[in-house]
Amino acid sequence: MILREELLKILKSVEEPDFTFVEKDFPPVFTGAEGIKVYDSEGNEYLDFSSFFGVSFTGHSQSFVKEEAEKGFYHGLGDLIPSEEKILLMKKLSEIIGKGYRGVLSQNGSDAVEACLRSAFLYKWSKKIIAFQGAYHGTSLGALSVTYSNKFRNRFEKLLPFETKFFQYSVNSIPEIKDFLKNNGVSAIIIEPVQGRAGIRIAEKEFLLSLKKLSDEFDLPLIFDEVFTGFGKTGEYFAKDYFGIEPDLIAFGKALSGAFPLSGCFGKERIMNLWGKSKGEASFTFTFSGNPFFSRVALRNLEFLEKLNFRKKVREIESLMKKGLSGLKNKYKNKIKEVRGIGVIWGIELYHPIDSFIVFKKLLNEERIITLPSGENGETLEVLPSVIVEEKEIKKFINSLEKILETL
Repeated sequence: MILREELLKILKSVEEPDFTFVEKDFPPVFTGAEGIKVYDSEGNEYLDFSSFFGVSFTGHSQSFVKEEAEKGFYHGLGDLIPSEEKILLMKKLSEIIGKGYRGVLSQNGSDAVEACLRSAFLYKWSKKIIAFQGAYHGTSLGALSVTYSNKFRNRFEKLLPFETKFFQYSVNSIPEIKDFLKNNGVSAIIIEPVQGRAGIRIAEKEFLLSLKKLSDEFDLPLIFDEVFTGFGKTGEYFAKDYFGIEPDLIAFGKALSGAFPLSGCFGKERIMNLWGKSKGEASFTFTFSGNPFFSRVALRNLEFLEKLNFRKKVREIESLMKKGLSGLKNKYKNKIKEVRGIGVIWGIELYHPIDSFIVFKKLLNEERIITLPSGENGETLEVLPSVIVEEKEIKKFINSLEKILETL
């Protein structure tokens, strides 16, 4: 077995230097995972309370993945010669998302957002987009155009294709948005119902309803980026269902397949039909769109969620997390600024970003629990357990977090 230091030394010698942050005690190198347990190159065992950016929502290394892998049959050609699995997955997604939508499968969240932006552009033919402060939609050029943080944008600003106006992520911004729409041709409004990288910021329902009203009034597509929130994490398949709002376009990915690069964009037929009928070659496509193995795993993943009765399970997890984290907030008022949560998605904002990173690293290195730092300055601890997490594991997390808060 190669030790961590040697593995990271190799990585630093071959990877571009801006990609992986490395210091003496960070990061570990993971070598395996099962359920919510993760193992590193030195034999340590961790509890995963991150779902690896919300991807492994149904847990790691599910048995159905191995079963589907053993069937073989992997290929590209998703836009040319479809597999049975792709067709069945598209049908299942259509049933989940609802009538009147059709879409395309892609490979990652940025791809899905790109598909939504291009579809909206075909509808309105404007390079102007409305997005929101704190937004993270991906780092491909179109998606980066609507991503807010300068940490991602600053080097590539001159390359970005869309002209984005960023507004406050609050219902208070609605009058200003309306005034902007009166004087500007805009192709779309894009929003995350829950901002992940911004520190688990949850949109007010009134805010989302007002955006939908404006999109209808000005006849422009409302895009929900649900790459982070999709497939059960709010207690419904999508946050759109949780809030009771039908966007015109929806981007999804991450938890769809559990661990494989599969995403998609679905939109209302009046928008998606503007792509026109295929003349033999798609004008916007992906090598592994509808890969049969990925599609089979996604179908099994969705079946697993349904058999688990994920809505009930997520409500139970939400109740346990809310009780535990609210108790810590009341006890450590001088350390915890705010606790925000919906379903299994939780953010614990501390008063100082340094404290947040200290807590993240102590949980990782001392308690062997995986969480994530988030927020513009890393001020929030992002906690997103798998739907298969048990009550005893949630209690262990709460106790470990309290132990570390006590030492700050």
